[in-house]
Amino acid sequence: MKKLAVLSALFGGIVAASLSVAPASAQATRTWVSGVGDDANPCSRTAPCKTFAGAISKTAANGKINCLDPGGFGVVTITKSIEIDCFAFPGGILSAGSPGGINITTTANITVVLRGIEIHGGGSGTHGVRVLIPANVTIEKCFITGIVGNGVDINISTAGGAIVTMFDSTVTQAAKGVAMTASAGGSAVAHIRNVQIHKVTGNGVSLDSANTIATVSQTLLASNNVGLNAAGSGSVATVAKSVISNNLSTGINVGAGATVRMTDNTFSNNANSTSNGGGTLLSGNDNKLDVAGAAPGSMVTQ
Repeated sequence: MKKLAVLSALFGGIVAASLSVAPASAQATRTWVSGVGDDANPCSRTAPCKTFAGAISKTAANGKINCLDPGGFGVVTITKSIEIDCFAFPGGILSAGSPGGINITTTANITVVLRGIEIHGGGSGTHGVRVLIPANVTIEKCFITGIVGNGVDINISTAGGAIVTMFDSTVTQAAKGVAMTASAGGSAVAHIRNVQIHKVTGNGVSLDSANTIATVSQTLLASNNVGLNAAGSGSVATVAKSVISNNLSTGINVGAGATVRMTDNTFSNNANSTSNGGGTLLSGNDNKLDVAGAAPGSMVTQ
């Protein structure tokens, strides 16, 4: 009996110790933020956090953060696979100054999903979404504005590839809409569908180096300086079923060594529909272009 009592006491001590340690180290697979939350909370549905940064620290890798109500949830740095879903209740980020609104960095080959998020730079925010590592990133139903840098800035300077898929979203009032750069053996790929990129001071979509590839479809590139600029030698872009209009300089520009394929697009009221600085511009002969000096409303097919 004495031996049983000792074993029972020992077992009870182990259980008690394990229960006391678990809450401090556990991370939830699903957490919530609210405009009236508190980052001291566990980020549960009934006790949500206040910011994305607070929630992500309590969310396990491959977990999900939901917005319980509309609110401003602050800038966030993402270093693990995560989904931030504010589709039902839009989540806001005021990203005045540095760093960017959402920064994806440090840990390579993660998967990130951003849904239903508005990023407002307040006229001084450096970038909207920054992708600085090889990663698989989805940007869905997001709105990015008021940025002095780039709406989406993909800048890969290590070996490996970043793939960014962006759809049903808007970028406006930025230096560039989607900017892509790769170096040191890295690569950047962007799939852009049903996106409105308008009123940016530079390029709507900008391929700024080699090893950058963009596919743009069913997208509006309007009232920018250049709609799409493939400037990097070796960069490749495909533009299909899109409207390129009212761009101050050029609808689509191809730099030396770059390649652009275009099919079934409409060019309207650009200073120049296309320009070629020594690259390759391939057409499916089904693009509609307006011609300066032609009769109003007349277009040619190229």
